[in-house]
Amino acid sequence: MKRTIPLISTVILAILIGGCRTQPVNLVRIPVKSKNTINFLKFRNLAYIPVKAEKFPSEYDPGPIIDYFFMNDFPKTIEKPILKYVAEQYDLTNLQEGDLLLIGGDISLNIKERNVIDEKKEGKKRRVFVKIENWEMQLEIFFRDAKTGKDVFSKTLIESLNGADKSKPDYNFEFLFRKITEKLVNLFMGLGRLETRYLMK
Repeated sequence: MKRTIPLISTVILAILIGGCRTQPVNLVRIPVKSKNTINFLKFRNLAYIPVKAEKFPSEYDPGPIIDYFFMNDFPKTIEKPILKYVAEQYDLTNLQEGDLLLIGGDISLNIKERNVIDEKKEGKKRRVFVKIENWEMQLEIFFRDAKTGKDVFSKTLIESLNGADKSKPDYNFEFLFRKITEKLVNLFMGLGRLETRYLMK
């Protein structure tokens, strides 16, 4: 009996405190910047070393789309211009701290082919098989301080597309590249991580 009295008192007190609250609370999810976010303002110049593309179909060149993203779309995200890196324009032996941030990396493609039943011709006496491709794209990106030679940030991002149409390499690439660049942007803008916060009405 002695133990139940304090317990009942605690419950009653909690109810009274809750009933006296005049300001309701809302739970909201807000984006929080990642601890890995780069301070781009620290660097006077940002230069893009064209990303190397490997293992792509010989008839398709992804270079222009990759370069356009890093020199046109990404600068809008970080609100800072990015120039194309030309070795002759930079004296790397005489750099000061914060002079230059280099952006570069490699992008590769792994294509696996497999047979599936052609649904359009299913129902006939003999099943008809067609070949489709599974695409996996990997982007290894680095942001390197040209003064120290050390990476300020590096990351490997992977996206895949199953059942890709082998006759449309441009669509397959653009789909995967968009997904990968969305991941990259989210890393810097903090959109990939949400935290719960309490707001008073």
